[in-house]
Amino acid sequence: MRIFSSLILAAAFSQAAVAAPDVVPLELVSGIPFVDITVGAASSRVMFNSRARLGVSLPATVIAAAGSVKVTDERKKFQDFQGQAYEVPIIVAERLIVGSTLLAPVRGQVHARSAGAAEGSDLELARAREGGAIGLEAFTNFPLMFDYKRRTMSILEPEAAAQLGLPEWRTLDLQYGSEGPLVTLTAEGKHLKFLLDTGSQLNLLKHGVACNTSLACELRDLSGRLNFDMKIHRIKLDGAAFDGILGAPFFRSHRVVFDVKGRKLHLAPNLP
Repeated sequence: MRIFSSLILAAAFSQAAVAAPDVVPLELVSGIPFVDITVGAASSRVMFNSRARLGVSLPATVIAAAGSVKVTDERKKFQDFQGQAYEVPIIVAERLIVGSTLLAPVRGQVHARSAGAAEGSDLELARAREGGAIGLEAFTNFPLMFDYKRRTMSILEPEAAAQLGLPEWRTLDLQYGSEGPLVTLTAEGKHLKFLLDTGSQLNLLKHGVACNTSLACELRDLSGRLNFDMKIHRIKLDGAAFDGILGAPFFRSHRVVFDVKGRKLHLAPNLP
């Protein structure tokens, strides 16, 4: 089992070899990624949700069975993907394992079941979401690589991400605020902020900011060399601190490495 601590990390930096990644299987439900986690004596299949600086969100049944989750007196207010408002207790998962990696104590919240009816594939996704969620905040010490084509999430050592480079990989600056991970791209000469959201089934763009046609939107990185041309759906994002969302279609077309600590996003195309 891999265990993160300052001593182990210091030892890792002193070695020439880079540790092999911890490769975790992904299940894709309607384009949304799910992973298996172990929390103390309990286990659950949870959605990976990259937005909103989420640590972990666990159902009350998992918390009760785990024996290693502290429910605090603090509470958190938030809205789900349907705009439904919630207020839930904050938790600390003291022994959380993903793959073979034991994470440092992870703050999160009691999982709230989303309201609203669902049918067909949406019903399958709604049921899958009931298992809870985990996010980038749980992995701040480890870069994460998502490869939807191979259906894997790889937990990397920091030095492994630092070695990613040309010609295969491109690196963008990553902003990481309360909304989650953001990158700045250009379209029609405008600088636009996009949220990288593993929980979104579509690529979305705020009405009126750019690309107001039914054709693919010509997106570029700030250098102009990286081409992200893709179909984007228009949506109202009033009040959002970003202009668009890169969801499942983006993650299907690229291998994506989040290096939250290094504030970098590494990308490589997924070839057919």
